[in-house]
Amino acid sequence: MASTSPSSGTPSSLGWNALPVATHRSVASIQQLSAFGMRNVALAALRSGQLVDLYFKLVLDGHVVYVSEIARDTVNPVWMPFQLDEHVHDEEPGESLGNMYCGTCFDIIVMRVCDGNTRGPSTLTRISSGRRGFHTTDDLDSDSTDEPKELLGLLEEEEKEEDSSGSALAPIFPDTCGGGVFEEEVFRFSFNIRELDPLPTGVVDTPSLPFNTCLLDFNGRTHVRREVIELLVDGGVISTKHSRRKGSAIQLKDYSLHDGVDKLERIRSLRRHVEEVTKTNRSLQQQIQTRLVGVQRIVEQDQLRADARERLQRLRREIADTRETIARVRSAMHDEKRTFETDIHIPKALLSTMQMGMRYKDEKQGILERRHEVLRAAHKIRSRQAMLVQDLGRVYPIEYDGVGDHSIRGIRITKADLTIGGRADEEQLSTALGYIAHLVFMLSKYLHVNLRYKVVPYSSRSYMKDEINDPHGEYPLYRKGVEKERFERAIHFLRRNVEQLLFARGLDPTKDATILDKLKNLMDAEALWLNKDREAGAASAVGSR
Repeated sequence: MASTSPSSGTPSSLGWNALPVATHRSVASIQQLSAFGMRNVALAALRSGQLVDLYFKLVLDGHVVYVSEIARDTVNPVWMPFQLDEHVHDEEPGESLGNMYCGTCFDIIVMRVCDGNTRGPSTLTRISSGRRGFHTTDDLDSDSTDEPKELLGLLEEEEKEEDSSGSALAPIFPDTCGGGVFEEEVFRFSFNIRELDPLPTGVVDTPSLPFNTCLLDFNGRTHVRREVIELLVDGGVISTKHSRRKGSAIQLKDYSLHDGVDKLERIRSLRRHVEEVTKTNRSLQQQIQTRLVGVQRIVEQDQLRADARERLQRLRREIADTRETIARVRSAMHDEKRTFETDIHIPKALLSTMQMGMRYKDEKQGILERRHEVLRAAHKIRSRQAMLVQDLGRVYPIEYDGVGDHSIRGIRITKADLTIGGRADEEQLSTALGYIAHLVFMLSKYLHVNLRYKVVPYSSRSYMKDEINDPHGEYPLYRKGVEKERFERAIHFLRRNVEQLLFARGLDPTKDATILDKLKNLMDAEALWLNKDREAGAASAVGSR
């Protein structure tokens, strides 16, 4: 069963159920939910025998905290096990996402993925398992009424205020995902942990489950609604001893209503204190800005005086250097004058000058010969590089298939295939990108080009690395199971490396062309240079004869 990952939601704020609670024993919580599945999915718009693509969203306090993969072509979807704490990363400062899992109520929204041809009329089925609320520590089957009515009224008012100001759950919507694909909400289940019982028999050993039965895995055991157990008992599928068995429900975390109200009041007081401190900071900032405006002119004058002093010191240093130079010139002139005044043999000086000229000519000739040797060595290296590039062209042949498309080693790649929405076969695309990565890697070695982005050729699982900005990150050159942004950045890094190779060979890297087109231009340019060099060598050999 193929699966893909839809876009996930991120929690933004906490609601009433996220308040800290007082626990008196180790019990199960929403965070221990590890798997979810359904049996006998029935929709009003489905034809007989029609299969559907489904995924679900886990909602806590109106916030989507987990989005599953897509279960395709099924009416009995089973999603892979998951861990809630590994899927929540964007918590805001000051919020405790762990407290969000301490409540007893949660929602699961089942979404259907369909295209324009198979999409039927949108149908929403909402199944509620009871009203959410606060519960005492001793009664797992009914709400306690021992708390003062004033506290309960206060909590209900606070819950209504936060529910009215918070973000609502997602309504029914069809989202266009590109290529005529739609998403629509088909089920919305509301669960309360106190209304779930473990299934006494295995799912495989339990036939005749009702339509749209939800299976939830807590602590390695499959749980269903209590009414499902009653239906199975009435139908004779399971024994009557499992009907509303005492202690079968999941143990709930106990809440202290007084502690919750006290902590809520503390949060309110802290918020008021934060607002007061913020106002004080703003007033202090305004006072500081007012004083800075008054001293700005003085600071500017001090800066001008400092600049003038620096210029004066620089001019003094220049004057001192000039005086020192004049003194050296005068000393040299004095020495020359004394030399000419003495009895010096001019022929001897002329002979010495002539010998110095001869040595200069010899050294100049040697420099020219060494320069010619360096140029010959550079030409040999250039020829060898061109031959190696030509050999690479035989190993990885790039051919033009028409309409701006190219193929490498017989695998055709279009411009649209290099995006996350391409329709090419993922294995062929990853193989072709592995060829391109190895080709770029070998070209950089042969042409002695230090690439900006490191290429790690690893067959169909090659990847790119940005050792400057992200030294530990990997950007895969394959689409399967990879985020859209990382795949597109890997293609961008590979294109930049190819442009760097073109620039190193004096070619135009700004030309709007595909990666394979640019690589083919580079190989064709090297082959053309090699042919011209061979023709020039043959012509010079004929001329020397």
